[in-house]
Order: sequence, then C-alpha cells, then structure tokens
Amino acid sequence: MKFLDKRNNEIKEAFSIKVKEEKVYIKFTENGKEYAYKRENIEVLAEETNKVDKCPFVIYRLTKHCYKCQKDTSILTYIVFDDGTNQDVTFPWDKRRLLRNQNLEAHFLDSSIEYYGLKVIGGDEQLDEFLMEKFPEKIQRRYSNIQKRSYPMNLCDHCGAIQGWNYVYRQVNEMIKDMQEIERLEE
Repeated sequence: MKFLDKRNNEIKEAFSIKVKEEKVYIKFTENGKEYAYKRENIEVLAEETNKVDKCPFVIYRLTKHCYKCQKDTSILTYIVFDDGTNQDVTFPWDKRRLLRNQNLEAHFLDSSIEYYGLKVIGGDEQLDEFLMEKFPEKIQRRYSNIQKRSYPMNLCDHCGAIQGWNYVYRQVNEMIKDMQEIERLEE
C-alpha cells in the first residue's frame, strides 16, 4: 500500500493503513509500531495490484462487545443460506427459508437461539478466504479453543482479541429473530 505524506510531498510504502475519523493509522511492517497521522496530511494512493475483486456477497458490519477489553468492536461477516446455494440472506429476513435448514439438534440442546440455517464468517472456507484477503488487518486465521480448529476470525479493533464464530453466529441469529436490520458495509 502506498500513501502520500502531504507535509513533505513524499510517497511512502506501508504494510497497512487504517482511516478512522480524523486520524490515519499506518504500520510500515507487519509487526511494527502503528503511527497516527492527521487525516488532512495523508492521501492513500490506489494500487491496482493490491485491489481485490468486487465482493461476490454482501458484507455485513455489526457491533459486538469484546469479551476481553469490554469495548465495542466491529465485526465483518457474510450471512448466506446454508442450503447449498450460498445466497445472501438479506433484510427483511426470510425466516421460513432459514428454518428449513435449521440445526434442530443444536436448537433442542440450547433453545435460547433458533440455530437458523445460515453461515457466517468461519463457516465457509471460500468466503472466509475472500474476507481475509480483502481485510487482512481485521480478519485473520486464529485458533479457537472452543472449536479446536484454526479458522478466519475478526480481531477486536482495540485489543486484538479473537471474535469467534460462536458469538457472531449467536448475535446474527438473535438479530434475525428480532427482525433487526444489520448494517451493510459501504464499499
């Protein structure tokens, strides 16, 4: 990734660039320190070689309370039907179709959620790979003690703690059950 430092008119190379409100956060190496710049001093330059193809599915953003640092963090995920089609689940939610592929065994063991027939991040390797490529700083393959496997997960915006499949799946189920609309990521 490249950016223009407007203070001295220099083009510089960065490992990652995050734009948040009035600041731009830049890392020059993968494990390096993150530097904050005033937004008006930085111009992110588009690079065709780093550009990821248009997303073949809707990317949703929801807010979740991080279990570790107790701050609100953003979660990026797809929500697709788990009926072999991988079609986007969109608002208003088609609960009838979601219930056709409901995980009844899980629902009987824990009736606190519906266990709708849907997949979220961590549920489809091909879709997960796309998200990791598109958002390499936000979504990374990590190990889950609950699932005893490594898979792509969101990392907390504040402390970097993993935000695993179980919690994302549960929150999406609850929001669909309550007919709450989930924010679509603007691209």
